[in-house]
Amino acid sequence: MTLAHSIEAASAADTVLPPRLRPALVNGQQVWVRCEPWCVTDHVAENERFLEDVTHEGAAVDLLVPRPDGTLRLLASARVLMSDRGGPEDGPMVVVDFEDVQSLYLSPDEVQTAADRVAAFEARLRELGRVAADV
Repeated sequence: MTLAHSIEAASAADTVLPPRLRPALVNGQQVWVRCEPWCVTDHVAENERFLEDVTHEGAAVDLLVPRPDGTLRLLASARVLMSDRGGPEDGPMVVVDFEDVQSLYLSPDEVQTAADRVAAFEARLRELGRVAADV
């Protein structure tokens, strides 16, 4: 299964894929960790010091905006992140990174509110584009 297929399958509303066991390197020793279907991290390449330091990351969703020279600039990137520590604050969250700005860590509920605000921003951005085009 390709990365794109695993992300599509893991995010499909009617599909629930079970976690799987994957190898991880912890303090130089190979161990097996429970890994979510959306995780794209190579846990062997990470070589964490403690088992609790193993984190799971999903594939990034990037917001690329055009520049005057025709190239694209990364404005923001978001991904699912989850720790294996097991505390209440270690559950799945969405991390949003902006250029030169501290990352935002959003709970699933906060993501819904943020997405609603991004959608409102998108509508206003289109309005601004129409106004600028009419000048």
